Amino acid sequence: MKNSRILKSKSFVKFIIFGALITFLSNSTLLFFLFIFPLSISTFISQILHAYLGYLANKYGVFKRKGKPIAYIFLVLASWLIQWLLIKIITSLGVSSPLAVLIAIPFLATFSFISQKYFVFRK
Repeated sequence: MKNSRILKSKSFVKFIIFGALITFLSNSTLLFFLFIFPLSISTFISQILHAYLGYLANKYGVFKRKGKPIAYIFLVLASWLIQWLLIKIITSLGVSSPLAVLIAIPFLATFSFISQKYFVFRK
């Protein structure tokens, strides 16, 4: 039952709210940069912005403790890989890509929160 307490915690709610805001900002940045740069550069910039803002929000707003930037970078890279694999697996079952993304989001958010709480921003 520890996992259900984690998901109902105040810090998890803050994590979701900050995550939604940062996702909106980074995707808005992506849309803006698509008018200036190719897709690859625009996506790279928006992903870097997303990771940077995520680290700051979680350090100062969610967990309120010093984190390990290198551990956060590895978490971001692992999350990108896990997201790609999950979407690949789900779409191989005949699910559309947009629906596969929606199915993967809760798993990725939970994985990210727990990883950050116990490894990146651990007391």
